[in-house]
This record gives sequence, C-alpha cells and structure tokens, in this order.
Amino acid sequence: MRPKRLLAPGVGYYHVISRITGQRFLMDAEEKNRLLELLFRVAEFSGVDVLTFALMDNHFHILLRVPKAQAVDDADLVRRMRILYGDAKTDGILEDWERWGKKGQDARVIRAKTLLRNRLFNLSEFCKTLKQHYSMSYNARHGYSGSIWGARFKSIVLSPDYETLMTVGSYIDLNPVRASVVEDARRYAWSGWGLAHRGHAGARRGLCMLVAAAYARRDATFEQASGVYGSAIQGFIEKSSAQTFTPSKPRSSAPTFEPAAVEKKLASGEPLALHELLRCRVRHFSAGLALGPLTFVRRLVKALSDSSRDTARRCSCCKAVEIYTARWLT
Repeated sequence: MRPKRLLAPGVGYYHVISRITGQRFLMDAEEKNRLLELLFRVAEFSGVDVLTFALMDNHFHILLRVPKAQAVDDADLVRRMRILYGDAKTDGILEDWERWGKKGQDARVIRAKTLLRNRLFNLSEFCKTLKQHYSMSYNARHGYSGSIWGARFKSIVLSPDYETLMTVGSYIDLNPVRASVVEDARRYAWSGWGLAHRGHAGARRGLCMLVAAAYARRDATFEQASGVYGSAIQGFIEKSSAQTFTPSKPRSSAPTFEPAAVEKKLASGEPLALHELLRCRVRHFSAGLALGPLTFVRRLVKALSDSSRDTARRCSCCKAVEIYTARWLT
C-alpha cells in the first residue's frame, strides 16, 4: 500500500514534482509554453497560488500555496469553469444542467456542481487536473495514447518560515542552472524567476506572494521581492520580520561555485555554504514528506497515524541551513 500523502493543516505550502514516464525528454520550447499557459489556468480554476516553478524537458517543479477551502457560489464556479474549459465547453455543460433542471433532475445538477467544487483548494485535484489536461493535449497533437506522466506526483510539505520558503524557492529556480541549460537563472524562460523578469503578471504575483509569506508580510512590491529573492538565488538569505523587513539588493558579485571545492567538502563531511548547496542536487529538497525547522517537522510527524514508521532526520550536507526532513522508513 502506498504511503499516505502528508497535508499541512490549514494553508499549506508544497514543493511538487512530477516526471514524464521513462524520463523521456518530451517538452521542447513549444510544449513548455503550452504547459506554462495551462499551469496558470489550472491554478486559477483550482484556487491555488503558484509561487514559483521550473518546467524542464522531462519533469517540473512547482512551489505551491494551497489556501483553506472556501465557499464558491454558482457565478464564481462558472467563472472558474470558463478559465479551465473555455466558453464552448462551459456553455455545453450549462445547457446540460438547464436541461436536467427542466426534467426535474435537480439532484443531478447539484451533484455535478459538488464534484466541481470538491476539486477546488485541493493539492491532489490541482495536480490531477494539470497532468490530465496536459496529457490529453499532448496525445491529441502527437497521436499518443495513455498518460505521458510516470508515477504519481511527489509533494513535500514546507514550513512557512523565511528560510525554508526562500531556500526551496531558490532551489527550484536554479534547476536550469544545475542542469547546465543556462548560467543565469533569470535567462530561463520557463521558471518563475525567469518569467517574472520578462514581465509575466502571474510569475510576478507569485514571487511577491512568496516573499510576503516568507517574511510574514501582508504584501511586497515586485521591486522588494526581486531584491530579496535575487539575494536568495545567490545564496544570501537574511533573517527578518514584518517589522524590520528591509529588502536588500542582489550582491554585485555572487560567490563562485567551485565543483572541486564542493567535492572536497562532501568527502570530508564539511558543511556546504548555502550558495554551494543550492547549486547541487540535494535529494532532501525533492524527496520525503516535509521540510522545515525541527519543531515544524516533529509536529507534522506526530500528526501521522501511529501505525506509520516516520522519523525526523537532518540532512548531513545541509548543516548551514536549519532545515530538517521527515521521511518514510521501510
């Protein structure tokens, strides 16, 4: 039996990863553009917030905020349907509902609306909708059948503190740098950081929400968010609060990443600096159940059923960052 998916109580922050089956490189520039457009439509329909992301040739990473479920009236439900399905399909559904009502099948209409509402503000339903709609689009255009995605998506619950959110967000946006696709993360056209610098409203909104959430602020301008996040991308994450939030500008010269020096540190057990850590593939950022301060992880682990065998374990290479991970042990 597959392990139970861990969900945060109330508002949740998640690092979501999904890979194409067989690790095939199916997403060229055109396909990534299609997935990118769909990503924001599905997020708007689902009522979740895309804080940042990286769409790669054979997988994607998304930093997602899932709000608490809230009431959605019929007008808002139809608005969301039009965003996801388009006008023609939505009008067809509305005609079906009207016809059912005239036949006295009101219960059938209510059931259909309930099924749609149950898909909102829900992590699993968001990922299911995104992956299914993209698969159907890809299959129709390429004559393929079946899901193009491999195993079910991974999701890691994140603590909403500044260090965890800024570190994981930066790690996601640095995916194309680690893959040697670009040298500067801002130059990648299919990531939150890169797209925000191209003026994309959704990417800029997500970046502002990420920084505001990380530093417990009600809001942040793009200029503020860009300064703080740019420093994080370079490996400088500064502790702050709502009262002392003073966004810094990215350093004029980022620290140099030296692979040989990193290998030497790993061999000796010496902790990596944050700028080094972010440019290495660190499994703890994309595997396990949860990431965050030890108290946060322990609280989540305690909430799991007594029958599951879980533990909180510190990532040995992450000593420069106070982030812990909860993982299934078999």
